[in-house]
Amino acid sequence: MSKGANKRKVGVVTFNNEVTVIGDGTKPAQVITGDKLYDFDYLEKNGKTQASTHMQNSIGETAKVLADKIMAIEETGPTAMGPAVLTSIGLACQGKPGSTVVVCTDGLANVGLGAFDEVKTEAELAKVEEFYERVGQIA
Repeated sequence: MSKGANKRKVGVVTFNNEVTVIGDGTKPAQVITGDKLYDFDYLEKNGKTQASTHMQNSIGETAKVLADKIMAIEETGPTAMGPAVLTSIGLACQGKPGSTVVVCTDGLANVGLGAFDEVKTEAELAKVEEFYERVGQIA
């Protein structure tokens, strides 16, 4: 993309038991942990706020530094996918129409909002599904 669409902005958000906003790779990453992983409003607003600081440069400007940061990502433990997706959509909402969020994971969402691993009843499942439906509506 840095060659064919070098004016586009590309950002990265990683997740394990926490969410890390790398953005375009030019600013120090923001790490989201603890109770914030369960706060829908915080995650959505924070994603939008981080767009103003972590998504300033085009991929043509940041390809090398962002590639280095991506190559340094390692798989570790739990999966805070729900909070990461909501944060990523917050970032993308500040971009141009048609912005895209790509989710890559090796596990089941099991930390924070949208966690499936402790769902034991239909009511709990409905709550998780409601979270993803709400996130989808924002997207």
